[in-house]
Amino acid sequence: MQANTRAKLTQRINRLCQRFNEPVIPAGHVQKWLRHFDAEDRAAALTLLEAVEYHTYPRLVRESQQLHAKVRRRLAADGFDAVKFQDVDFSREFTCKSGDLLSFIYRKANLIPSIDFKTFDELISEQRAQAHRFRNRALVLLDDYIGTGSQFIFQFVGQSPADLAVLNGYRRIYLACVVAHEQALKKFRLLQARRIRAVMTLEEEQFPQVDFRDQEQRLRAALRHLEWKKVHCLPLIEERPLLAPGASRLTAQQRRQIHQLVAKYQPGGYDGTSYLFGHHTFFHGAPNALPHMLLQFFKRVEDLSIYPADKVAGLEPSSVTLYDFERAPRRSGRG
Repeated sequence: MQANTRAKLTQRINRLCQRFNEPVIPAGHVQKWLRHFDAEDRAAALTLLEAVEYHTYPRLVRESQQLHAKVRRRLAADGFDAVKFQDVDFSREFTCKSGDLLSFIYRKANLIPSIDFKTFDELISEQRAQAHRFRNRALVLLDDYIGTGSQFIFQFVGQSPADLAVLNGYRRIYLACVVAHEQALKKFRLLQARRIRAVMTLEEEQFPQVDFRDQEQRLRAALRHLEWKKVHCLPLIEERPLLAPGASRLTAQQRRQIHQLVAKYQPGGYDGTSYLFGHHTFFHGAPNALPHMLLQFFKRVEDLSIYPADKVAGLEPSSVTLYDFERAPRRSGRG
């Protein structure tokens, strides 16, 4: 009788766990995605998928705790209150983007009072009411992933005088993120060395669709106006391109096979920042630094609405695009 009761209880628990833990990516989706490739390419496609670092919700909770420990150590080293955060503000860059979700997870994982988190509208209002409000304070900007750093550098700083005024008011600014690609870290090092022209040249190389000609002087002035030595990027994980030697557990042969696979199925036209060969993605969405076929697999939603509509050639920044893994990868005609 007791054994029968225990068995029924176990069944109920199992059903409950299945309902509470619905798979984000069912096995059938993987199989269907693989069928979009030629038979001889499927092993390489699966190897590529196996190389992805997938950040689930439970993993992000753990990583938020680890990131917070790193932030607290840096705050304490720089003379700020790393216990009660009486001289620290937490925020994020853009509304309704992944930084919002990461901020929510970060706050819950580390039991931080919600009053310590502020929107930039609030910070702008406080700064305008009291110009020196932040001069002895630190600002922690949270994000899940920083690929090129372009959104922070050229949109957040470069396009918004109000945001720039807030940043200039703080004694220290920390860009705390779970993952930062080495290309973003390179840009921040250049900015700290005041090499503004080098950063803009790098941006033009990475985004040939973007036309800087009629805004170059204004952007350079905005970037020079921020004291970059007080801006520090604090990633929990520093990402290198997937195919770089030592960046993953892939063998040299597997790296060659994946390189050939990506070249064969490379789409035409705008391809985001897939050239970065990122290999970190999140349960809530995929960074556009992933190889293009992985954007389709993880169903990335591309939102270019933060960019000026007349500055991105060949694109429609106001539109929102879904990369759907149901669509077959498009070939470049090579291979």
